[in-house]
Amino acid sequence: MNEFTVERDGHGRIWRFVQLPLTRIVIATTSLIAAILLLTAVATVTHFKPTFLPIVLGAVLLTSAALIGTYVLYVRLIERRVATELGTQGAGSEFAVGFMLGGVLFCLIMLILWLAGVAVIGEGAGWAALWVALFGALELGVLQAIFVCGILFRIVEGSLGTWIALALTVIAFGAAHAGSQGASLVSVSVIGLEAGTLLVAMYVYSRRLWMLMGLLAAWNFVEDGVFGVSVPGHEEKGLLVSHFHGPQILTGGPAGPEVTIVALLVSLLVAIIIFQRAIRKDHIIKPFWRRPAVH
Repeated sequence: MNEFTVERDGHGRIWRFVQLPLTRIVIATTSLIAAILLLTAVATVTHFKPTFLPIVLGAVLLTSAALIGTYVLYVRLIERRVATELGTQGAGSEFAVGFMLGGVLFCLIMLILWLAGVAVIGEGAGWAALWVALFGALELGVLQAIFVCGILFRIVEGSLGTWIALALTVIAFGAAHAGSQGASLVSVSVIGLEAGTLLVAMYVYSRRLWMLMGLLAAWNFVEDGVFGVSVPGHEEKGLLVSHFHGPQILTGGPAGPEVTIVALLVSLLVAIIIFQRAIRKDHIIKPFWRRPAVH
């Protein structure tokens, strides 16, 4: 079948429609949702409620592998390429670097809030609480990294360039948190700006997803499992327990320390440093109308 035949019977037009950025975002997102629903259905049917830690860890790793595999399969079938952003060489070290960075950043934010006198940190549920938080953080880190940068940012960037894709990702990431406990226009804007910008900066610099997964997993793990951040209506049980009092700009109000001015400034500062390195590596993509014509 030659190109003329493909075009004449309509498959060419269908394929071009499939390759549109919005179409690919929908297909990729739908694939991830389908994988999550399938895993949930299997757990429900089998009444899978493990309590033995090695089995819990195995389930978490299996779920994460299923999400990664779904994304890799989408890239292979729809984009017709190898998912180099999830290449296995160096994956462990990249994940570890991201995990250390995410943990250090949240610890730094909590240290500043404690020194400012707005954070009170006390004894929590003990060491056992760390495991539950760690396993949940790993799954969430994989899912968020794939969706935010593997799907949304990367696909939009391919057409509209790095900076426009960054702006749209910030808006989308913030909007995704609109239903969170204590969410407001300010909190949604701050979380979108700080987290969306930092994640995109790391992806643009590395062009890989492993560091993002590590950073997200560590951030959520340290917040919930280590400091047991407590906000109204959502009492976390971690190794420690943290409460906040004082002006909302320093406490985050109902949304917690993630949306404080401290978290915003720390995250943006790190993101700017990473973006500077990405620019030096010439990793910034121009929008399609500013690219040289291909003859």
